[in-house]
Amino acid sequence: MKIAVVEDEKVHAAVLTGFLEAWLKENKVEFCIREFPNAAAFLFEWEQDQAWDVLFFDIQMPGLNGVELARRIRTENRRVGLVFVTGVTDYLLEGYEVEALHYLIKPVDPVKIGSCMERVFTRFREQEKREAILTEARELVGSEKSNRITLRLMPEDIVYIEAAVHNTELHTEDKCYVVREGINVWKERLPEEAFCSCHRSYLVNLLYVSHLEKEAVILDDGRQIPLSRKNNKDVNRAFIRFYSKKKTEGY
Repeated sequence: MKIAVVEDEKVHAAVLTGFLEAWLKENKVEFCIREFPNAAAFLFEWEQDQAWDVLFFDIQMPGLNGVELARRIRTENRRVGLVFVTGVTDYLLEGYEVEALHYLIKPVDPVKIGSCMERVFTRFREQEKREAILTEARELVGSEKSNRITLRLMPEDIVYIEAAVHNTELHTEDKCYVVREGINVWKERLPEEAFCSCHRSYLVNLLYVSHLEKEAVILDDGRQIPLSRKNNKDVNRAFIRFYSKKKTEGY
């Protein structure tokens, strides 16, 4: 397990690292922990290597603070675990927005660390249950399709799915792939708690939904997905249930 501790106060960083090391050793987990004195130092490393499992951020730091750093990380990576470490409780909403796993109040202690790490490992176990999806696909660039490839995707990589005339289009944050399987096949393959049928031709990942309007699902990046009158109530219930569960698990 690769962990980053981003904390501008050396004493707090050393204490947090010590508690983490003790818990990981006791639970026989292989680990690597690195400390960073500020957000800029961590971002320099992040740009070279995003292979981190958990990031512990102090919120109140000079320059880029922990909340701003978390938002930056989330624009590039939705899988890494984020944990806020702070002496105040004024940032619960921000933690919810960036899907933080936990909110540690200073001073930290072994009990708090143990509870936090149990939550981290619960999330990892859930992620392991979600197997990668393999499918043959062609990348769609403009109106041109690439040669056929074998595509490996995690469910959380898919933003939404659209049924086309003879194919189905899988949309990620920055790419679109054309596959042969119909949209009903994808309904069976994807976790039902996260993916919702908002229209007979669309399947949307609730993880990427900003809010719902009367006739549209609005994504975080501003894209709009049609919301049918028939599916409106079910989608609203699913949206509330999904984020209520995330909020309960996150804090």
